[in-house]
Amino acid sequence: MSGNLKASIEHLAEQMKMEGPEAAREALNNLSEEEQYEFRQALGLRVGKPSQRTSNAVWLIVVSSFALVMIGAASVLGTSVFSAPSTGGTKPDIILTVFTTVTAFLAGLFAPSPVAK
Repeated sequence: MSGNLKASIEHLAEQMKMEGPEAAREALNNLSEEEQYEFRQALGLRVGKPSQRTSNAVWLIVVSSFALVMIGAASVLGTSVFSAPSTGGTKPDIILTVFTTVTAFLAGLFAPSPVAK
């Protein structure tokens, strides 16, 4: 820990005792970004990679959402075959575009990364 950072931490602790948390927060905001980063690292306040459980939950939400959109687009596309566009229904070309875009997105999730080794 650098001497400047150690002095900053001591200064923040002193301000916290004398003036309360608002003064300490203001003093922290007056530090440079590098000093703030070092300060947070010294205190163990890190924002790291999400856990595997969090990654799995995000993956499930994204894939489920796109799968629902794909199923919805496919069902609307299928029912639009039996109804005339003049009745005020959705145009089939718009639904087909949504369906193919979502299908391409989902296929892209399973394609290997071109930059991965």
